[in-house]
Amino acid sequence: MVETEWDIHEVKRLKKIQLVQGNLFMLLSYGLLIYLLMNIDTVVVIGLVCILLWIYLTTILYTLKTGKTFGTKISRHVQKFDEYRLGKKRWKRRKIIEAVIISICSMGVTVLLFVLDVNYLRFDFINGLPLIGGWIGYNIGEIVRITDL
Repeated sequence: MVETEWDIHEVKRLKKIQLVQGNLFMLLSYGLLIYLLMNIDTVVVIGLVCILLWIYLTTILYTLKTGKTFGTKISRHVQKFDEYRLGKKRWKRRKIIEAVIISICSMGVTVLLFVLDVNYLRFDFINGLPLIGGWIGYNIGEIVRITDL
């Protein structure tokens, strides 16, 4: 097995770039979600979320099966570093936990889509607070992980 030397400062820089990209993606997604909820039926929006969750689950399962990662060059480099730093066994265990959580969410949204009548749901700003809380939690977690390197 070949040991590779990782430049921690470079990895920190890449993780910071990835954090900015993640924040921009979340901001765009949140704005798009608000726009879609105001202009399109709720069923269509929940259907799109359902499809995106299933696609994300398939990418996780593909990564677990083949070891190849998806994403930009930066995210692939950071994922390789995380795999190296955590060790193959621990990294794989975390990916399996991630796959289980996303599969439960995917199945829940799918059941919500096909079983409940969601056309009459009304979304107010207060319903966006969990998304904002998740956004803040994501930022705090990533900043802590970057400073721990």
